[in-house]
Amino acid sequence: MPYAVNVKTSGWAVIRFTALRLLLFGFVWLLIQLTTPLRGLLAAVVALLISGVISVVVLDRQRAATGAALAAFFGRINARIDESTRAEDEADDTQRLKEQLGRRLSEGDQDTQAETVEKNE
Repeated sequence: MPYAVNVKTSGWAVIRFTALRLLLFGFVWLLIQLTTPLRGLLAAVVALLISGVISVVVLDRQRAATGAALAAFFGRINARIDESTRAEDEADDTQRLKEQLGRRLSEGDQDTQAETVEKNE
């Protein structure tokens, strides 16, 4: 479901989502530590799985805002790359045209010189 994203706060969307995910994980891990005999890595893995499932439902808006912010960020990078590529292509095309024009002019000068030599003979 698409959500409106405020452009001014979209930079904080990734930080907010990450902080909420860490808080949710910490809460679930603490709950597991207090209520079950699970400890160590197993408790962390179980907490990660449970908090992941909870975050799919609870943090849907934050995830959408984060996705939109990241899409905008990488879209701007892609636009800059495309603009740079276009500018480079235009410079290459201009250089190529100058070289072709220079060759044609020099060929034209050679033809003119040959005609002048033939007329003088």
